[in-house]
Amino acid sequence: MRRHRKSSALIAVLASFSLVAAACGDDDESGDTAAPEVTTGDTGGGTDTTGGDTTATTAGGDTTPTTGGDTTPTTGGDTTPTTGGDTTPTTGGDTTPTTGGDTTPTTGGDTGASGSVEEICAPTEGEGEAAGEPEEGAGELIDLGTLVGDPPEHIDPALNVTLDAYQIVNAMYDGLTEIDATDPENPEIRPLVAETVEVNEDATEWVFTIREGSQFSDGELIVPTTFQCAWERASDPDFAGDYSYLMNFIEGGAEKLAGEAETISGVTADDEAMMLTVAMSAPYANFDAVAGFQLFFPMPKSSIENPGDYENGMMVSNGPYMLESARTDEQIVLVRNEAWQGDYDGETWPDRVGRIDFNVSADPDTAYNAFEAGEGDTALLPPARAVEAQENWGTTLDVEILGSFHFGFNQRDEAIGGEENTLLRQAISQAINRDDINEAVYNGTRQTSTGITPPGIPGFAENLCEFCAYDPEAAQAAFDEWTANGGEQAEPLRIQFNADSGWEAVVEIVIDNLGAIGIQAEADPRDSETYFTEMAEGDCQMCRLGWYADYPTYDNFMYDLFHGDSLDGNNFGANLNEEFDQLVDEAKQSIDADEAAVLYNQAEAILLNQDIGAVPINWYLGDQVYNDEKISNFPMTNQGLILYEQIELAS
Repeated sequence: MRRHRKSSALIAVLASFSLVAAACGDDDESGDTAAPEVTTGDTGGGTDTTGGDTTATTAGGDTTPTTGGDTTPTTGGDTTPTTGGDTTPTTGGDTTPTTGGDTTPTTGGDTGASGSVEEICAPTEGEGEAAGEPEEGAGELIDLGTLVGDPPEHIDPALNVTLDAYQIVNAMYDGLTEIDATDPENPEIRPLVAETVEVNEDATEWVFTIREGSQFSDGELIVPTTFQCAWERASDPDFAGDYSYLMNFIEGGAEKLAGEAETISGVTADDEAMMLTVAMSAPYANFDAVAGFQLFFPMPKSSIENPGDYENGMMVSNGPYMLESARTDEQIVLVRNEAWQGDYDGETWPDRVGRIDFNVSADPDTAYNAFEAGEGDTALLPPARAVEAQENWGTTLDVEILGSFHFGFNQRDEAIGGEENTLLRQAISQAINRDDINEAVYNGTRQTSTGITPPGIPGFAENLCEFCAYDPEAAQAAFDEWTANGGEQAEPLRIQFNADSGWEAVVEIVIDNLGAIGIQAEADPRDSETYFTEMAEGDCQMCRLGWYADYPTYDNFMYDLFHGDSLDGNNFGANLNEEFDQLVDEAKQSIDADEAAVLYNQAEAILLNQDIGAVPINWYLGDQVYNDEKISNFPMTNQGLILYEQIELAS
């Protein structure tokens, strides 16, 4: 739910957390920092990097439950691939479907939904050892490709919405689950901070057993209550960020966000049993994927004591890297977190890079020129220089990204939105020459899209959009019919985009295309740092949008971007269609993959052909360039995430 905090001063935010701040103290678990043995199964993972498209990380995948009996935590082994839901990734490692019946903690010490926030986050005693001095590791890396245009608006996992900033957040924090994208065609959901993951038969209840010894870089131990307190923080209506609508998946989450409840009723933490039990508001077979996303990351008690300003100080993390110092507008520096327990296989990459400097660049060309001059090791790849870069450097152009570049229409805007302007939106979509954009701007390095949801997402269907092909004659006819019905442009259509991030050339082509059929349009560049905030606040008329999958599920595109629950969040165009919402809701709740796919396809067809709520342009490829004389391995996932801990520097 975007802009919960827009009308509240910081003092109100701080006041809303007074109970939590007074309560969340040290944990009573032992201080052993050694990484536990990790068992695994078979191996198999918005906002883009050019100015911050809304983000991406974990991957989805359903689990096939068995029946009968109570729920007990598993200790390892493989799991059966799901047969339901909207995703088909297997659930590797220790994720095990629970057997039917109610899931309850096996021992005492649970904090249920009936307690107050103060009771849930009651202080306890004991903590681990703080991370030692960071080692040099394999050396240093200067990243010029992540922070392009402006410094990130947020690096707090509860508030961030851009992939740019998520590169940093993901290097700093580990969640309950992670995506093993060794095989991009068959990603697996693997327990990470959770040791095991269990789901009941109808996907209405999930149980995460937290790994013993997990801790933050300052020594604070991570227990089930850590997650519960973090989720209470992220769902506080005076603080909640743009992704907070994901809390609606959990029983009581909607009531908490609306200010009608003090706590999320569906979350129960048992620190003695190390079990976190989550009741869903409706069946949801992909929650193991969502639970590993940044909104659900564990947060230290220092973030609860000072929520509004936490991201501007020395943040504490539990991932492979931690802050060296508080962020500035020019730079964010990460160093190794020596207390990190490792990935889902317990691998700590002991020779990982010791220090990463994320330097802010003015624009893609400035970053690339600095890279070529030897001032950095990586950069964002300006589209016009793709061929040159491939000849001289290492690139990620071979990575097919699960992401969409499209334009959205503000359905609340009288000049472009609503049923009376459907023909105008149709004319705009048919007037845009997408192939020309791909060739002239991107040197043919992107795939012209025929829908929003990209190939690689389970359930993907090609050519869903009836008005996405370049057809100037049909566009002219639609525009003429709109004007014949009384439509009239009182002023040029404003096309918003985040400035100095490489979108100017695209917008110029769109303006020329529209002008050719008589539609007046003008560029409306905005500050990249606050672009998505402004769009969510209603400044979008026809705005440039981009989305990298947070997890490879169909609902991550349809629900997050266009569902009514996402209004004032990532639903920048204020799309609101009851039939669309119903189809998406039915698909999300289905445990039959084929049934879910049909429902999602029907919903997307309504979006593109009935409402014409978006204009697809292209699907992404990787867009990073790196010095392959210094860097021998530069891994990027198909969600656009750079795995910094796995970067290898040439000897």
